[in-house]
Amino acid sequence: MSGRPEPVDAIDAILNPRSIAVIGASASPEKAGGRRWKTLVEAGFDGPLYPIHPKAADILGRKAYRSVRDLPGQIDLAVVIVPPADVPKTVVDCVAQGARGLVVITAGFGEINEAGKIIEAELVRTAHKAGARMIGPNCAGVFSGPARMNVVGWETKAGSIGLVSQSGNIALDFADFSRKSGVGFSRSVTIGNAADLKAFELIDYCLRDPATEVVLAYLEGFGPLEGRRLCEMVKAAPVPKPVVILKPGRSENGRRAALSHTGSLAGEDRLVDAAFRQYGILRAYEVEEAWRTAMSLVDRVPMRTNGIAVLTDGGGHATLFCDAAGLVGLATPGLSGESRKALAALLPERCPVANPVDFAGVAEGEPHVIPKALDICLSDPAIGAAVMVGHFGGYDRLGGPTLTPLEIRAAEEIAAVARRHGKPVQVHSVHADSNPPAVKVLRNAGIPVHRAIEMPAKTLQHLLRATQDAALREKGPAAAITPGPMPKLADAVGAPLWLQEPEARAFLSDWQIAVPEWRVATSAKACSAAAAAFACPVALKLIAPAAMHKSEFGGVLLGIEGSKNAAAGYRTLMERAAAASLKDARVMVTPMIRGGVELVIGALRDGQFGPAIMVGLGGIFVELLADVSFRLAPVSESMAAGMLDDLKGKALLKGYRGALPVSMKAVAVLLARLSEMMATCPQIAEVDLNPVIATEDAALIADARIVLKP
Repeated sequence: MSGRPEPVDAIDAILNPRSIAVIGASASPEKAGGRRWKTLVEAGFDGPLYPIHPKAADILGRKAYRSVRDLPGQIDLAVVIVPPADVPKTVVDCVAQGARGLVVITAGFGEINEAGKIIEAELVRTAHKAGARMIGPNCAGVFSGPARMNVVGWETKAGSIGLVSQSGNIALDFADFSRKSGVGFSRSVTIGNAADLKAFELIDYCLRDPATEVVLAYLEGFGPLEGRRLCEMVKAAPVPKPVVILKPGRSENGRRAALSHTGSLAGEDRLVDAAFRQYGILRAYEVEEAWRTAMSLVDRVPMRTNGIAVLTDGGGHATLFCDAAGLVGLATPGLSGESRKALAALLPERCPVANPVDFAGVAEGEPHVIPKALDICLSDPAIGAAVMVGHFGGYDRLGGPTLTPLEIRAAEEIAAVARRHGKPVQVHSVHADSNPPAVKVLRNAGIPVHRAIEMPAKTLQHLLRATQDAALREKGPAAAITPGPMPKLADAVGAPLWLQEPEARAFLSDWQIAVPEWRVATSAKACSAAAAAFACPVALKLIAPAAMHKSEFGGVLLGIEGSKNAAAGYRTLMERAAAASLKDARVMVTPMIRGGVELVIGALRDGQFGPAIMVGLGGIFVELLADVSFRLAPVSESMAAGMLDDLKGKALLKGYRGALPVSMKAVAVLLARLSEMMATCPQIAEVDLNPVIATEDAALIADARIVLKP
């Protein structure tokens, strides 16, 4: 067999192997091969296990072999932990013995230098030629709960979270959280240098894996178009599953230099956020947030509204939590009169019951009031979830050991109330880390318990988004646009790598994108005639192949009235063109646009995510304020309208302080058609429409530039 085998089959050979050889196994727990052989044996894998060691007769009760070639039968999976110089020959031996999957833990390759990358490429060629695939090198190993296989070298609990990590240390952090929370992994794969199998392929496997309910990933970056492929795989998953990705990269260092406003505004992180949001991927920014979000989504209970009931044994904790909830867009609405009346009958008069519900010293001695109050709160139609904050689980430290069984009983009832209402319930407890008996009861019942007070707010925000994404999954553009012929673009490819504004406007028109009237003049007489034909004040623009940014040459004259002034304006622009040695200069004449709101609309072709579009509030402060929204192209009109809702200054579009509201539909149509154009025309690198004047009945393009790919 030769060529690159299908990833699903190859990954299955790695995560569900029938036999495993560990080349470099050891009896010493201080060594990488010793730790991984120990966890593999202890995991209870029920197929043949072969330790390969040049001298040992047996390792942890298993017969050892000097070489893979000495094995009595073929192997599915080979785990390679040998010195870097020995890896190429070892891989050759493993595939000769039938290995379809390789996990190369050894470091010292592409992460070191270019020579290491060359060796990696040769390892991949060796694997593919034999029909095998490889994870690593420089990875920490893999875990598979259904296969009872653990070659990561640390204790890993089986469960239903599928983990893909570009970092072994981050995977170890997640394993530590897993042990404390009692929620485990279906699969845990660290990919290291990812010379062969990539993160998106392994995530795709988890999306199709019946043992995986939630996918969790730590990704530091994407290769060419890998971000787009990941998004498309999530969208195409046969059974929608929550995907939580921890990805660093929020600093300004991710910004790219570009020829357009769109490019300069599209820092890598903005596109990552936009793409993840568009395709229903939940993004976390901290290790604990990522873990607790994934944990909260296992056997997830949908959160159908953003209203949260807060129950507390102290006002300070409630205030801090409500602040955290507000910062992530969650609400703590006042409870209904019926709910407040029921709570007032349950609790002493001193207890506030509007929301938050403050037990004011009652719960510490009578924990049974908590599930009763919770039942009332969850019955309120304005409430989508409830959070208990404070010292639950540690009341016995205040009132003595007689409270322990009372707290345990209250925890059992809290879980029962949550199940009955089918609404999420989470708990913040100062005692979460010590895991007292009542906290264990909650966790065993699937109630998340957090030590950090802001964590329930963050995880519930993600849960709300996951619920909304499942209900409102975007299906893509409503209908494809059939453009006219594209000779202008084809003819321009051999010329300057951008379309001057008249050609850009003509090309946009071919894509049914409305463009205001314009004429091109090559003489003062023609400019005068064009202005007279429009019979209104006009703008004159200097057009030349070397004048991409007209304003740099004084190349824009606004509010020109009358044919004489137009002729004079033409001569002025030609003089400026001559002074700047601009060749093939022309003048474009177009009517002035009055009123409306300035927007910047654009598109770019990103190396990781492919074609994307952008809209933002325009004007001279566009890059300073950066009030913009991105989506991957193509988008439907409804998705484009959602981009406008993202803008902080969206009130300006809806008629701010007596101004007329703009036509949101016209802007959405422009965005949708621009997105279709970008998705269909790979020759286009960037589009800059700045400004676009949004009025009450149109979206009028005042300036247009199209940059082509080299």
